[in-house]
Amino acid sequence: MKLEIKNINLLSVVFSVYPLVLFVLSFLNAVFAIGDLSDYTLMQKIMQIVLWTLAQTLTLTVVSLALVFVYNLLCSFGIRGIRFDIEEAGVESEAVEETSAR
Repeated sequence: MKLEIKNINLLSVVFSVYPLVLFVLSFLNAVFAIGDLSDYTLMQKIMQIVLWTLAQTLTLTVVSLALVFVYNLLCSFGIRGIRFDIEEAGVESEAVEETSAR
């Protein structure tokens, strides 16, 4: 079965788990980068982690939305979308049975 993605809804990108995953990854990135801030107090480090996390999450979300918008625009001009060739499970199991029977 062939599957082609021609249009990605922008609201589904914003209101899905995707921004939450970006937030968690940005938080981990900020926590691991905090070692460079040895002169700061604990409260300043916490504020820096929060601000870095929010800034990086917002930046990555906006860049993702821009890329999805460009993808949708190119697909609307007639350029082919991302294609997947998916084999059905029944066809694969029949092929395995035929080769084992020989």
